[in-house]
Amino acid sequence: MQRRIRYQAVAALLGAVAVGAEAADLYRYVNDKGITVLDKSVPPHYVSRGYEVLDADGRVKLVVPAAPTREEREAARAAEQEQQRRATADGTLLRLYSGVKDLDRAHDRQIQQIENLIATTEAGLLTLQAQRDDLQSRAAAQERAGRKVDPQILRDLAEVEAEQGRLQRLITSNRGEVDAVNQAFASRRQRLQQLLAD
Repeated sequence: MQRRIRYQAVAALLGAVAVGAEAADLYRYVNDKGITVLDKSVPPHYVSRGYEVLDADGRVKLVVPAAPTREEREAARAAEQEQQRRATADGTLLRLYSGVKDLDRAHDRQIQQIENLIATTEAGLLTLQAQRDDLQSRAAAQERAGRKVDPQILRDLAEVEAEQGRLQRLITSNRGEVDAVNQAFASRRQRLQQLLAD
């Protein structure tokens, strides 16, 4: 009788083990040869590629995604940095300008400052042109009189022409700055409108 009970207990235990084995999860992953493998575990060197956990009926219980590649990690890091940069820029924009009209006034002031610089530089060019005309007139008078042109006049003329060139380049640079400021403020205006609308 005791032997019979023992056999029944062993049989029940074996049956439970068999049911447990059937209920155990299976893992599906792709090996080095590109073959999909179904196994009781995932070898450690395949874990980073991602895998699926299946139940006893073959249904997917869990999908473990592949670990991100170096390029994906760098892209995610760059995106996070860009997001932080954008948040900082947005915070600065909201601190600087109470509204769009305030930004427009700041834009107008900055453009006016540059235009004033251009006007001052153009006035300097007119003065230099008068000096140049005077020096050329004196040099021409000496040549008409049959004398050699005074070397100092030639040096002064060269200096005036060099300064004219510098001022012309400065005006061109300032006009380029006007374009850059207009573009920057247009971008800020658009972003500020978006932030204030949220």
